Amino acid sequence: MSPLAVSTKKVDIVDIRQNDVGFSLTNDIHGGIDPPAGVRRSMPTMLLYDTKGLNLFEEITYLDEYYPTNAEIEVLETHAKRIAEWIPNNGQLLELGSGNLRKIEILLRELERVGKHVDYYALDLSLSELQRTFSEVSIEGYAHVGFHGLHGTYDDAVAWLRNPENRKRPAVILSMGSSLGNFNRSDASVFLSQFADLLGPSDLMVLGLDACKDPDKVYRAYNDSKGITKQFYENGLLHANKVLGYEAFKLAEWDVVTGYNVAEGYHEAFYSPKQDVTINSVFIPQGEKLIFEEAYKYDAQEREQLWKDARLIHGAEFGNSSDDYRA
Repeated sequence: MSPLAVSTKKVDIVDIRQNDVGFSLTNDIHGGIDPPAGVRRSMPTMLLYDTKGLNLFEEITYLDEYYPTNAEIEVLETHAKRIAEWIPNNGQLLELGSGNLRKIEILLRELERVGKHVDYYALDLSLSELQRTFSEVSIEGYAHVGFHGLHGTYDDAVAWLRNPENRKRPAVILSMGSSLGNFNRSDASVFLSQFADLLGPSDLMVLGLDACKDPDKVYRAYNDSKGITKQFYENGLLHANKVLGYEAFKLAEWDVVTGYNVAEGYHEAFYSPKQDVTINSVFIPQGEKLIFEEAYKYDAQEREQLWKDARLIHGAEFGNSSDDYRA
């Protein structure tokens, strides 16, 4: 797909997608509900993040129970000056899965304050969300920070970075949300390795990891009292129906089941039918669980192992006051 620039308040948003995400999701849905023998049924996590899902997730980030966002903001507010010192002047800062810019703006304002010239690139799956979030930033107030949007997936970002035309200055790859936790530990190291292989001596990564291992606190974060997270999860089934082009999943027939796996240190969420169902000739018995989200938490030893497996050199670490988030 050829790049297409869309101007939003002086921000160029470039379409870097290589493939049709909808086609890929269709295959992932079919492959997940009818996997090879010995593989548990699943649904793609990406179903959660259509435009409505992104809006619901933004609501979640404002809930007191959802501690990760408040922890990230605290780390940035407390350590923005020190983090900014690591970011090279005249560099490019690429944020993976940017979402709402209210967190990253803390760092961008510090870069602006100290007069560092940086081009900020926000990567997101949703063009409409990129347009909306950029429209909420007072871009005119920045003289040293440039703003750019990249419309695509993580894989598209890797391909974009491989192009020498996009790598003429020091690069900083940023993931301050808890996105890394959505990969299992093995896949997380493989994911990071893709970017590590592209880094040169003057490049670096700034990565945020959820370090909370308190079962009750984690459970409440994904099972809020207002039920917004449940709506967010259920919207994944509605998105699946849109992708497939028919009502394969009837909300009344499905439960959302969640829990914290203490032994492995991650929260998990499943779709489970309340009765026997058949989808595209595939029989799914009542009560069977289809995994669709995992959120891994990392203690100090697990973080060090991740850096080692991803072939990254640990340079510095910044935490919050309750010691349940690290960047």
